[in-house]
Amino acid sequence: MKVHCRFTTSLLLISLMAFIFTCFVSEGYPQAEQNETIPLEKQKEGRSLMVASTFLYGIGLYGPGTAVLLDMDSPSQITALEFLIGGGSFAGALMATKDYRLGAGRTNLIVGGMYTGTLYGAGIPVLFEAENPKTYFGSMMLTTPLGGYLAYKLSSHRWYGKGESNMINYGGLVGGLYGLAIPYLINIEGLEDSTQAKIYVASGLFGIPSGVLASSKLFHNKPINEGRSHLINFGGVVGSYYAVGITSLFEVDSGRPYVAAAMLGLPVGTYLGYKFTAKEEYTRGRAFLIQLGAYAGALFANGVPLLMEVEDHKPYVVASILGSAGGMWLAHRGTRGWGENAPLARNNRMPQSEKVKVLLPSVNDWFALGLMTLRRPSYLADYPIQFLRISF
Repeated sequence: MKVHCRFTTSLLLISLMAFIFTCFVSEGYPQAEQNETIPLEKQKEGRSLMVASTFLYGIGLYGPGTAVLLDMDSPSQITALEFLIGGGSFAGALMATKDYRLGAGRTNLIVGGMYTGTLYGAGIPVLFEAENPKTYFGSMMLTTPLGGYLAYKLSSHRWYGKGESNMINYGGLVGGLYGLAIPYLINIEGLEDSTQAKIYVASGLFGIPSGVLASSKLFHNKPINEGRSHLINFGGVVGSYYAVGITSLFEVDSGRPYVAAAMLGLPVGTYLGYKFTAKEEYTRGRAFLIQLGAYAGALFANGVPLLMEVEDHKPYVVASILGSAGGMWLAHRGTRGWGENAPLARNNRMPQSEKVKVLLPSVNDWFALGLMTLRRPSYLADYPIQFLRISF
């Protein structure tokens, strides 16, 4: 009887999750809502990300969460429930997105909204000092699809490119980190632990939408493709790393100067990444190689003090900064012209009306000419065949 009750409750929860998921995903199918100038191939992008995210949520959140809500204690039953919900989430998402038309950029925003919903679901119970794990799992399972639905609604008015959506999600992440860092900088350690937790959570949850709003305003209609967006985001990471490394050279003992340095270095690095990538074309592969060049350069430069068995940390910090900068410069020069149209092929990007077109006889024309030559039919004596056509 107990097993039957758990099975019925599991079935009801799974049905509720499937209903919430299909409520916001299926509404994005009609092509009438999309920009008619966007190619159909572009509209179909993003399906794999949506299905993969749904599968991971099913096996990573909804499976364990359902087991907690049902008070399951058998490891085999918990594992079986995770497998069933994970596999069912994949199958359901795959079938629900068979006519997917949201595009990769908008999919990124929806998945980012789902992540934000998960964070809100984990943070809201803290504000009410909840201690029961069921409250946290139930809250996250409810707010995750709500976050995706809200992102879906807010992004329904226009088309979003991959680069712009990456920058918006990046802004939300940065906003959340800043929200967590600000209470630490103003030093709230004198308050009670529960009060501190509430302040940190509330500040972080407030920072996420603030960062999304700010980035959506800053990068609206900016010429940023996917590769360039990765480099701009990476520039913020490098800026924070450089700022923290320079601060460590002064042997500061407190942690707050490091946090403040990272908060100052991130926007500076982001801005420099935006300015330095404004004049060239960056594909996703080229951006990856430039990022990889930073890591390779830092490792290479650290090999020198390591061979000399230097014990002080300062040479390693300086070597990391100089080596990573040199690695990015070398990768940037080594990939110039790679993954983009070569300068000599610029004529291929001219409008069709400005090109010279030369049309030669087709296979059908040659075949018709051969038949006429062999049979010489009288009724096809004046049949025209085009051997060469030049148009401007």
